[in-house]
Parts: sequence; C-alpha cells; structure tokens
Amino acid sequence: MDPASAHAAVIASPREDAPRERFADLVAASEPATAAFVRAQLAVAVKRRKAGRRDRAVEAEARRCLAPPEAQDARGAQAVRRLLGSTVPAGAPAVGYGRGFAERAVVDAAWFAGHGPDLMALAPILDVTLHNSACDAEELFDSPAWAHVRSLRFTGPRPTLQLVTALANSPYLGRLAMLDLSFAGLPTDAIHTIAGSRALTGLRYLVAPGNTFPDVNRTVDEDEGGPYGERESRFAQELAGRHGSKAWFNSVPSELEPDPESFP
Repeated sequence: MDPASAHAAVIASPREDAPRERFADLVAASEPATAAFVRAQLAVAVKRRKAGRRDRAVEAEARRCLAPPEAQDARGAQAVRRLLGSTVPAGAPAVGYGRGFAERAVVDAAWFAGHGPDLMALAPILDVTLHNSACDAEELFDSPAWAHVRSLRFTGPRPTLQLVTALANSPYLGRLAMLDLSFAGLPTDAIHTIAGSRALTGLRYLVAPGNTFPDVNRTVDEDEGGPYGERESRFAQELAGRHGSKAWFNSVPSELEPDPESFP
C-alpha cells in the first residue's frame, strides 16, 4: 500500500486507529515528523480512553502535540484550508487535529450544504462547528456528508427550532455522539424533538445549558463540608417518562465536555 492509498483508508474508516497506524508506518522513512505526530496523538487518544474522566497528565501531553511541527502538516489539512477559503469566520481556526489528521473543522453552514461531500473527501472530519446556521435547515442536513460526524457545535446566529427539527430527522446523523446547543435560547419543544427522534440513535452527550428548558445533564454538587458528587437532573427523569430512557440523559455534568476519544 502506498501513502495515498493509506490516507484514503483513513478517510474511509475515520473512527478506527489501525488505518492511521498503517499510514504512519508507511511515511516514517520519507516523512518522519508526520509519522511521529500521528503516533503521538494516537498514543494520547489511547490514554484518554483508559483514563475515563480527564486526567491532568494526559491533557498536558495532549497540549504538547496539538499541531504538527511547523514545517509539516498532516496530509489533507492544507487542502481543507484551501477548500474552506474565506468561509471560516475571522479569528476561528479552520482546522483542528485529532489522532494525527485534520479531524475538526469550522465551516459556514450554507457552504457545507453545498460542499460537505468535497470536505469529507479530503480529510477524516469527525467534529464540525457550523457558523451562520441561519440557512435552509432541511437542505443542510439532507447530505451524506454527515454520515461519519460524531460531534456538532454552532457559532454565530443561534440555531433555531426549525434547524433542530431538521437535525433530529436527518437520516445521516445516526452516528452523531455529541451535540452542543449551549446558550441557544431554544424552547422546550426543541428538547422534546431531540428526545423523540428516531434518527439520532448514536447520541450520547447533549450539552445544552442556556435554553428555556432545564439542563438534562448531571450537576456537580458544591462541596460545603458534605459529600461531593453529582446529582441527577430531574428534568431528564421527566423526559424519560415521556420518551423512554436515552443514553444522553444525565450523561455528563454541564461543566465538563467529554473527550472526543470517548465517543463511540
């Protein structure tokens, strides 16, 4: 297998570590810095999975290998930047790295509706932050480009109930594991739409403080001399009574965002 074929295999199976390991082995002689970067980020990912909750030593190691050496770039990242061009909001990093490759991207929502498949053909993008989400919501989420996305956030104009409804009905978001709707000011109908969705089968984390409905996550009790721990959300219990139990009920305290490597 040549490096180009190995890179294509990473894109075809973006959640798996093995294709990334094979890529690093193939380029170790010709691109030693790239191979070392891929291996370092893979090692951090493994440690995060084993640690469960955030471990300070592991996170310190992760910060030391956030990006490739200056003279190098993970294969595909430069092409992603060229494709995104001026659509990325000013001051936002267009690309973020995970397990050695361009894995996170900030994109304009209307742009993604038309060019999502082009982006996903260049790099194993798993984490998407949508900017300017005020666009045709049904068109936005009616794309196979979402098939491997595991994490979704929003910047710019707040997501609307119409957008949440289109998202919850998308046939392509079954692998979405984390959805961040923080401080969107969404009505209670939005949380019922998500809870009643038959499409979001992979959802494990919903981060949604700052809406008109109560938080569905566990809350961290203040330690005032008594036992310190987490308290379940009463609203999540109410939702379970109406929609049945969901994996994302009480899944993570609002103050903590799960590590990407913990997503299925």
